[in-house]
Amino acid sequence: MKKIKHIIALIPMIFSWQLNAQVVDTIRVGDHFKMIDQLEMGTTKDIIFTAMAGVVRSVSLKIKTTEKVNINGIDYLAIRHSWTTGNPDTSGDFYYLCEPETLKPVQHIRNTKQNGKEAFSFQEMKIVGLDSATDNKQKDFNLELTEPTYNWEIDLETYSLLPMKMGYEAVMNFYHPGGSAPSFYHLKIIGSEKLILPDGLEMDCWVLFTDYGGTQPTKFWYTKTNQNFIKMEGKYKQLTIRKERIF
Repeated sequence: MKKIKHIIALIPMIFSWQLNAQVVDTIRVGDHFKMIDQLEMGTTKDIIFTAMAGVVRSVSLKIKTTEKVNINGIDYLAIRHSWTTGNPDTSGDFYYLCEPETLKPVQHIRNTKQNGKEAFSFQEMKIVGLDSATDNKQKDFNLELTEPTYNWEIDLETYSLLPMKMGYEAVMNFYHPGGSAPSFYHLKIIGSEKLILPDGLEMDCWVLFTDYGGTQPTKFWYTKTNQNFIKMEGKYKQLTIRKERIF
């Protein structure tokens, strides 16, 4: 009888643990984002700093534009990034098309003086060089996939569509076009913080964290209203990386 009493006493504890246990959301390419309507459209600007031992190593400006387009009767999201660095060889731009409700990649064209034009076509289970792009340095590229992947180069836009709340966790499959194999990465809302802009405007933000598979612990700040990106702070080996939105 005493053992039964002990078991009965444990039931509320087990039930409470189950209620508090956080479920990790696995988001797969092709899933519709419920918050897609709040994806920030138009043009924004970010400034990016890298520093080592307190000394600034580089500064760059990135201009980003997101818009809806229709090509041959099909609706897409078109996302353009252009960046200017202190080194003209590494400055560049890309033009990216994806499905408007899911951000499922369709094609990606990146241009830098250093690497020339790199153009990719995302197919259901592989990524190949885009054959319609002239002077494509990646025309022979062919990567077989075990499952479709999101595009790393629009990570900030993709993160903004997560259903952010305290303790929320998700895993997503990401890939940098032309890189090695895709991988699932873990994302978690670890807190909230009120940021004060230079003009005194206060912004209440969620703080998102990922460590990129243990290589680069990084925090991101998104406004609680509309979940717009505000800033990022990360560490890669001895290098500190900061990205801040320009208002």
